[in-house]
Amino acid sequence: MQIDFLANVLGGEGPLHSLLIVLALLGMVLAVLIWAMEFSGWTISRHGFVRNNVPWNSTTIALIAISAAIYIAGRPIQFQFIPGIGGFNPTLSLAPIFATLFGLPGAIGVTFSMPIGDAISGALTLGSVAGFLSHTFVTWLPYKMVRTPDFKIPAAVASYYLWSIIVGPVIHAIVIPGWLDFTHVVPTAVAWGGVTPAILLNHGLTSAVVAAILMPILYPVVKARGLYWKDRYLPADQQPEPRKSVPSARPA
Repeated sequence: MQIDFLANVLGGEGPLHSLLIVLALLGMVLAVLIWAMEFSGWTISRHGFVRNNVPWNSTTIALIAISAAIYIAGRPIQFQFIPGIGGFNPTLSLAPIFATLFGLPGAIGVTFSMPIGDAISGALTLGSVAGFLSHTFVTWLPYKMVRTPDFKIPAAVASYYLWSIIVGPVIHAIVIPGWLDFTHVVPTAVAWGGVTPAILLNHGLTSAVVAAILMPILYPVVKARGLYWKDRYLPADQQPEPRKSVPSARPA
C-alpha cells in the first residue's frame, strides 16, 4: 500500500522534504540523549533536571521483561504492506499503554524490544535503528506527559489522546521514514507514501481504538496490584513535601 499524495507532498523535491530529513535525524539524536539521561538516573521536568527515582528492583525488571515479551510476541501478528518494513499490527498500539501504566520500565521494555524483535524475526536492518530510537516518542513521551491513565476523568482521556495518539505518532511518522529515506533503505516514495501511513494507522487510528477498550480495563487492575508507576516511584520534583512537625505545647 502506498499513498501517492503523501509521497509527492512529503517526499517531493523541495524545502519540506529536506526539513523532514533534518527533523528525523534530530529526533534520533534526541532519543539517544533521552535514554542516556534516564539510565543515568535523571529525568527532565517543569523544574529542570531532577532524579527520576526509578527503583531498580525485581518488580522493575519484571515489568521491563513483560512489556518487551508481549511486544515481541505480537510482532508476527502483522498484515504486511511493505515486506520487512511496514504493515498493520495492532500490537504496536500497546506501546503508549505500557508506558503510561508502568512508567519508565514499560517505556524501556517496549522501546528496547524493537531491535531484539527484529533480530529474532530476521528483520534486523539499518532501518531498525530508527524503529528502535523513534519508539521513544510513543513510549517515553506519553510516560512523561500523560497525567493519569484513569479514563473516568475526561481531562485524562484528552491528555492521553493528545500525547499518545497525536503528538507521539506524528513524530514517529517523521523519524522512521526520514531515516529510511536518508539511508536509502527504501525508495523515497515508499518511505513517505508507504511507511508513514502504516505508522499513523498502527500508532494513531488503531491505538485510539485499542486504548479506549483496554485502558479502562487495565488501569484498575494495575493500580490495585500496586504496579502503577506513580504508586511505585515519583521523580524528585513530584515527591510530597515532608510535613513540618509542630512542637507540642507543654504545660508550664
